[in-house]
Amino acid sequence: MSFPSAVSALPSHAIGLIQATEEVGGAVLVFDGADRIVWANDAQRMLMPCIGYGDGDCYETLFWAALAAGLNGNKAAGRDPHGWLAMAVATRQSSPNLNFVNEYPSGRMLVSHLRLDDGWSVQSRIGYSVSGIARFFPDYDGGVGVLWVLKMRERIRRLHTAFDDLPVAVGLVDADGGLLHRNAALDALLAAGDGLRLDGGGRVTATDGGDGVVLTQALGYVAGGLLPLLFVPLRRYRAPPLMMAVNRGDLEGTAVVAISHFGADQKELTALIRRTLDLSSGETPCDSWAAHPASGFLAGKPGVVGRDAAAAAAKRQESRH
Repeated sequence: MSFPSAVSALPSHAIGLIQATEEVGGAVLVFDGADRIVWANDAQRMLMPCIGYGDGDCYETLFWAALAAGLNGNKAAGRDPHGWLAMAVATRQSSPNLNFVNEYPSGRMLVSHLRLDDGWSVQSRIGYSVSGIARFFPDYDGGVGVLWVLKMRERIRRLHTAFDDLPVAVGLVDADGGLLHRNAALDALLAAGDGLRLDGGGRVTATDGGDGVVLTQALGYVAGGLLPLLFVPLRRYRAPPLMMAVNRGDLEGTAVVAISHFGADQKELTALIRRTLDLSSGETPCDSWAAHPASGFLAGKPGVVGRDAAAAAAKRQESRH
């Protein structure tokens, strides 16, 4: 994959975004500090063939040409194009990273705008369905970038085999409990709705209210990178309790949850998960962490850690409504 010299000279993280986008057939635009178009790949030229992408073309000329051709991805731009353009330019020039979903005539696309320190920027678009994102993120509406989604997609593909071969219920979740992938055993456990279930937003939660608060805390701590591992007991109404091991995932903001019968060898379960996911031995938690469930560990000193964690959990719950 070769690029013009000006593009090849961009920092490695910008080149990484361009390469990842091209690998899935996405559209890429590179702008200089004056918002002039330096380079457009073939997918971008096919997506918006309304300009020639010559020396005189810039973000503004592309905007007006796309609007006239009905190729603009944001309906609000058509209602007040001058106001929208001014807002868009100001946002582009002041924000290092922008991530959103636009609706184009060809369908939904995930858009990432990366602004560099020298004012140059890279805009990346990948098709929501064509690239396979919809399979793993059916209700995705933006907020994380193209690279994160593509890495997550690839990670989930690899986890299909690893998870499905495990004898326990295993899933990949985000910090809010959003379920990104599950094996058949976890699917059956969630369908039973005793001990663990999915809420209306597709987030994993406990059927017991108290356990649910603890689970929310544990996912926030582990997926947020504060702790590598916690255990959460899950009470059930119609069967003996379960124990959930919450392990830090290998992608930022994720956690791997594994559920076994209460009293099972949690150290062996944790070792099994880490071997399966090929997590480094350096991430293995201290034995003292493995010995205590989250309900005890997160309680900490009365009125300090437990109270703060509960407040954070409550605030997180409020933000969802």
